Amino acid sequence: MRARQRGFTLLEVMLAIMIFASSALLVVMTLPERSGPGIFGQQFKTLLEYASTRAVMEGNVIGMVITDREFRLVVLNASEASAEQPAAWKPLDAGRVTTRGDFPEELRVSLAPQRLAESLVSPPQILFLPDGESSVFTLTLSATGDQQSFDVISKGAMPVTLALRNEHGTP
Repeated sequence: MRARQRGFTLLEVMLAIMIFASSALLVVMTLPERSGPGIFGQQFKTLLEYASTRAVMEGNVIGMVITDREFRLVVLNASEASAEQPAAWKPLDAGRVTTRGDFPEELRVSLAPQRLAESLVSPPQILFLPDGESSVFTLTLSATGDQQSFDVISKGAMPVTLALRNEHGTP
């Protein structure tokens, strides 16, 4: 009398792999698309939240200067202010956190209700105060030649929100 073998046949293993692969494909297809503006918008949102948190933790006023191609976090240097020379803004040093960067080439940037700065030495358009308040603004990131764009929105306090705009330009 022969003993029965235990285990799976090649057909059963292949069928299980096919079912798992099909399920994974369905999950991946239902995830929202993360395009250039969306990914960069999320990273930018995180940087703004970092600036707000740091302003509260250190008791300093932190600002962000935004041009059409680059951005930089700055801190108010009130300790060196005098009657003749008002307080000046200096670049924020954050160690391993990048506080200055360039917008990707394919992104168009607009800021409302403020205007984009001429250069990074201009006064900041966005302020983060030690009491947790921040400037009210909408930063729009849109890919050139693409209908998709994202808004990074602050209503004067954290959290900053990221909103997808449709092809007609409305959130």
